Amino acid sequence: MRHTQVSLRKKILSWFMPLMFLLIAIDSTMLHRLAITTLGKELDADLYGSVDLISDYLEQSGIDAKDFEVLENASKILLNDEVDKVLYSVTNENGILLSGNKDLLEKTKNKLSKQTPYFFFTTINHEKFRVVHSVFTFRNGSNSQKINIQVAVTLNRRNSLTNKILIGIVVPQLFLVLVSFLIISISVKKGLAPLTDLQNAVSNRSEQNLSPINLPNIPEEVYLVANSVNHLMQQLQNLIASQNRFIADAAHQLRTPLAGAQAQLELAELEGNPAILKSTLPKVHLSLDRLLHTVNQLLVLAKSQPEAISMIKMEPVDLNRITKAVAADMVPTAIQKNIDLGFESSAIPAVVMGNVERLKELLYNLIDNAIRYTQSGGKVTVAINVTHTKVELMVVDNGPGISVIERDKIFDRFHRVVGTGEEGSGLGLAIVKDITNLHGASISVSDNKKHQGLQVLVCFNRQIKKQG
Repeated sequence: MRHTQVSLRKKILSWFMPLMFLLIAIDSTMLHRLAITTLGKELDADLYGSVDLISDYLEQSGIDAKDFEVLENASKILLNDEVDKVLYSVTNENGILLSGNKDLLEKTKNKLSKQTPYFFFTTINHEKFRVVHSVFTFRNGSNSQKINIQVAVTLNRRNSLTNKILIGIVVPQLFLVLVSFLIISISVKKGLAPLTDLQNAVSNRSEQNLSPINLPNIPEEVYLVANSVNHLMQQLQNLIASQNRFIADAAHQLRTPLAGAQAQLELAELEGNPAILKSTLPKVHLSLDRLLHTVNQLLVLAKSQPEAISMIKMEPVDLNRITKAVAADMVPTAIQKNIDLGFESSAIPAVVMGNVERLKELLYNLIDNAIRYTQSGGKVTVAINVTHTKVELMVVDNGPGISVIERDKIFDRFHRVVGTGEEGSGLGLAIVKDITNLHGASISVSDNKKHQGLQVLVCFNRQIKKQG
């Protein structure tokens, strides 16, 4: 199934824009509330100014019945408003209407007991009003009288200004979002341009070009990616070079026994003598045996490469059991060369995490190598020792040993120790080294501590079985 790939640019914008809209919404709400509060205070101040107009008029004209009749006509001028409907009421301290609108008084008469000026909303004849109420004391000679004055105004101007404020806040904020989106989109595009350059630098290369990618003036994050790609290319280059060397060496090793067998067969054909033919066939057979041994070693080596580790099944195994079985299989080879082959197991199970087939190959090559390079009548001992954290496999012989100079090279592929008189593929210890690495073990070579000869020590991590 093909997965749809989302660009990094779209991901960044998809994360940023909702947060930007949320920020704008919070900012707009706060600004709107602040503006509405300020607007409300200003409109309430204007509304209270109408109460002052009525109070001033009564202060100047008086508070007789005829004065209130005149107030009815004067209010049309004093309270004139082209946008909103304005109502007023004037009552005495007993709540009797002296002038103004009866409906306003009916809606607000239960609030007339309050002495301090205050504002509130009410509904009159299905219209919503903002009302201000205040109490004034008027003196007429030696007498004084408390008068309640109320003025109510509809919300047309208030709502219109509120909507204008809302538009005045939201529109610039939306414009800011749009501009921010464009700026961030361009910035992200330019910021991600080095990734595009890296992608082009990789995709436009041929499979044969594994040279490092050089992108000048790239940011640190892209440099880390480019450096990782360069590291991978270097590993691929080393791997390909290693495989090419392996193929070249393998071809050389296979060519020798094949050429020998071919030369012997051609010689037999030219001679035509049955006696010579009979003496030539064992040599051909020996060359083919060498060829088969080399091919088998190459196959084992290929299967023991680090690249194959993911395909290898690891499980807890007892190295005592595997070593005993391999040593028993190698007894005929030891007897044929008059070698005393011995095995010393550990007193407790030598459990390691490993692959049985690979461990058998490791043991076969170590024991075969020891038998091959030990003189007739010599001795080879395979021993297992278990410590608290390690399982030690030792293969000890009393052969001629290996010089200190040669020991650094014996694990190289196709390397043979000079002067031993033995023929081999030069792959046995290379296979041992690779299998050791696959199992996370270590290998070392030293002199035989008891006699002349060589000791090979492989240390595995011990697997301790849990009780229960």
